[in-house]
Amino acid sequence: MQAFKTVIGFVLSTFALAALPAQEAGQEAQEGVSSQAEGALDSRLTLRLKDRELRDVVQSIRRKTGANIIMDPDIEAPVTIDLQDVHWRQALSLVAEQAGCIVTEREGGVLKVEKPPRVYFAFENTDIQKVIDTISKISGANIVVAPEVKGTITVRLKNVPWRHALDAVVKTLGFVVVQEDFGILRVVPAANIEQDLVTKTIPLRYVRPRSVFLPIITSDYIQDLRNVQPLQKGESSFTLLDTLRNMITPDIGSLEYISETNVLMIKDTRPVVETIERTIAMMDIEPAQVQLDVRFVTTTNDDLLDIGISPGGSGWSASLGLGQIPTRLPFDLGVGGWEDSIIANETGAGPFVDGTNLQNLPATTTIPSVVFGALNFQQVTATLRLLARDSRSEIEQAPQITTLDNHTATIFVGEAVRYAQARVEQGQAGGLLLALEEGDESPVNIGFQLLATPHIVPGSDKIIMEVIPQRTSLSGTGSSAIAPAGFDIFEVGGGSAAGAGQIALPRVASSTLSTTVLLSSGETAVLGGLKSKTESETITKLPLLGDIPLLGYLFKNRVKQETTSTLLVFITPHIIRSTEDMTASMQKVLEERMRDHRSSLAQTREAIFGK
Repeated sequence: MQAFKTVIGFVLSTFALAALPAQEAGQEAQEGVSSQAEGALDSRLTLRLKDRELRDVVQSIRRKTGANIIMDPDIEAPVTIDLQDVHWRQALSLVAEQAGCIVTEREGGVLKVEKPPRVYFAFENTDIQKVIDTISKISGANIVVAPEVKGTITVRLKNVPWRHALDAVVKTLGFVVVQEDFGILRVVPAANIEQDLVTKTIPLRYVRPRSVFLPIITSDYIQDLRNVQPLQKGESSFTLLDTLRNMITPDIGSLEYISETNVLMIKDTRPVVETIERTIAMMDIEPAQVQLDVRFVTTTNDDLLDIGISPGGSGWSASLGLGQIPTRLPFDLGVGGWEDSIIANETGAGPFVDGTNLQNLPATTTIPSVVFGALNFQQVTATLRLLARDSRSEIEQAPQITTLDNHTATIFVGEAVRYAQARVEQGQAGGLLLALEEGDESPVNIGFQLLATPHIVPGSDKIIMEVIPQRTSLSGTGSSAIAPAGFDIFEVGGGSAAGAGQIALPRVASSTLSTTVLLSSGETAVLGGLKSKTESETITKLPLLGDIPLLGYLFKNRVKQETTSTLLVFITPHIIRSTEDMTASMQKVLEERMRDHRSSLAQTREAIFGK
């Protein structure tokens, strides 16, 4: 029962996933906000809005990007805007501006949409402290002014947010605004900022220095990623750290990195620390992943033409059998020796044949029957094979691999073949000795390898991918115990028979394709062109007879074989931005496995019970 519920749940979830794109498309049409990169902090949005509430628009942007956005509860304003392919942060600012609001950034990367009071005033040659006091009364902000802040200013502002007005006023006379905790603002001279250093601890989540232990990717088309020079104690290879150190105030600030906890310790003025925080918030984001679904399909086509009369495996043969030939050497027949009774009969006293005494017959010499030679055609197979045989085969590999954005991934499907090489060295007695050792380039990887580096286009679901598929195989003509299939035999050693030897080395055929493609998530690229063609023709004939015009076809056989092998690589990338995408990908794989399982069960049932 539990298994039945599990299957039902899986089926329902599959139907829910199938209906999800249609539901999302309808929701996007209703919201008027669409994005190619769902859930990505670098999303680019398209907005088609007419008299939509700002709160609903902000919720749609938050849902599309996954950003942390809050709003003041009393903001209610309609928005009408038409934007095409705009970064979501810029789109949020433009939408808020149209509703009379601004977007401020709080600690931790939280964005707040608020509607601050706006100022309408004009001052002419007025003391700056009076202007600041007016802005404080309009906004209700807590502002502290240092006694060194002095001077007169002429200001004319209309419908400007109070914070922008404050910054513009103090900067005109060379002062700065420092924000303290609980929203307190201090207006101080720029020189005093150096006395107000703050210390900030910023933990890094996803950004880390490059590890000193790197996986070695074996390929002829990638450089060795290992460090050329070893790092010193306490040193790390971290490009982001070098960038942030350039932002520190010289001779004042400091930045330290604690590798054990992946934490930055920053000490500098508050504006510098805030700038570094914003930079880290942009860089330290969850990286997207790319799942590569690869299909290696190899098709082999054999065309065989066999015509003529086959002489069999050993060909036509002629055998010569020699009988016994009588000779007088080293004997002298007819002189009464003992050998006369074996071959010659001169006395007439001879044996009886069929009861007849042959002793009265004239003296004769017996010569046995001799067969001097014979042509043997028993192994000749007079078969006429006027046919063309066309055979096809298909080999498919379906690996899957997941890698981070901008990271290289490789997968190899095949086997490693080891081989030996010969080395001639001088022996103790002065002679040459032939020694065998493992080859310098052994083992040879035979099979399929895919090297891919995906780059997700920011703000979209498109992927720029560098792909290098490679196929290697053994192409030697060996067919013996010394040289197996794919190997060739080579003669090694000196000229004498004692110093000569044979060694088998592999002959490797390789096909490689290097390309860069632009795909959308879920699209399939077909990479072809890895094609090999082998032609062979063998003519077997009886000498002289096979060269006779027309009649020679009775003594000749011709075999022509053509083999064509083609490798097609189908690669489909899928962008994984969240755990929901990973779950959907897993369920898709499970669905394919269940479909294959059902197909296998159906074939087994038909084989047993019939259709």
